[in-house]
Amino acid sequence: MRWGARLGWAILGLLLAGWAASWLSGYDVVADVDPTRAGLPPGGGHWLGTDHMGRDVFWRLVLASRAFVGPGRHAHQQGHGAGEQPGAVAGYLGGGPAGVLRYGFAVIHAVPRFVLVLLAGAIYGAEPVVLAVAAGVSYAPTLGESVHARIESLRNADFVDAARAHGLSPAAILGRHLLWVNCRRLVGRHLLFAFAFYLLLETTLSFLGGFGVEEPDPSWGNMLAFEFGIPDGNPWAWIAPALAIWMTIGGTLLASEALAERADG
Repeated sequence: MRWGARLGWAILGLLLAGWAASWLSGYDVVADVDPTRAGLPPGGGHWLGTDHMGRDVFWRLVLASRAFVGPGRHAHQQGHGAGEQPGAVAGYLGGGPAGVLRYGFAVIHAVPRFVLVLLAGAIYGAEPVVLAVAAGVSYAPTLGESVHARIESLRNADFVDAARAHGLSPAAILGRHLLWVNCRRLVGRHLLFAFAFYLLLETTLSFLGGFGVEEPDPSWGNMLAFEFGIPDGNPWAWIAPALAIWMTIGGTLLASEALAERADG
């Protein structure tokens, strides 16, 4: 594994550690407001200083991971259910199922991902879980088409014919020999991309307001929106979330390198 991939996995591990710490910290986003300490620089018990309302920037940065780490699993589930599984079945069966799959994916592709997520938020509410599910559905065709192409290219391979000759069921062949052995790295890579897409989506919507996480709950997006450009404020109040977004997106892409190296193997 290259150094870039190691760095990527380390960043994602740090993100998960921060997410776990957010549930153990006992930090109260409402009780922490103290205008008398607004805009303090790092130090004095505040590792990254305080924002314009006197709230601890570090703990808000950590707590903001709840906005996408937890909901991100819903995006993964939708990617599996609406993308990987239909793509695998259609690739193995071919013919009519493959045509139906391509038609369904084309319908989803016809609506831009960002628009699809906004529509879901407008109809079902702009909660992070709703946005994550919509993001997973919008990304499903990309994952499904990749899995379909891989399975289709392997369905008549020698090892598949040998498995059929030994009496293995289609479900066993598809699940064990094709999806797990030959597609798991491909799927993992796409799920990392889906996570990066959802993170960008959530932070963008929170930055714009009206969707995503709203004050007083923190998101890296709304931390940027409320702190950027405040005169005489603590610059770390907006630099920290900007760096967090950049590092997490970069880490996700770097982590995918290890999977990309073997995805075509």
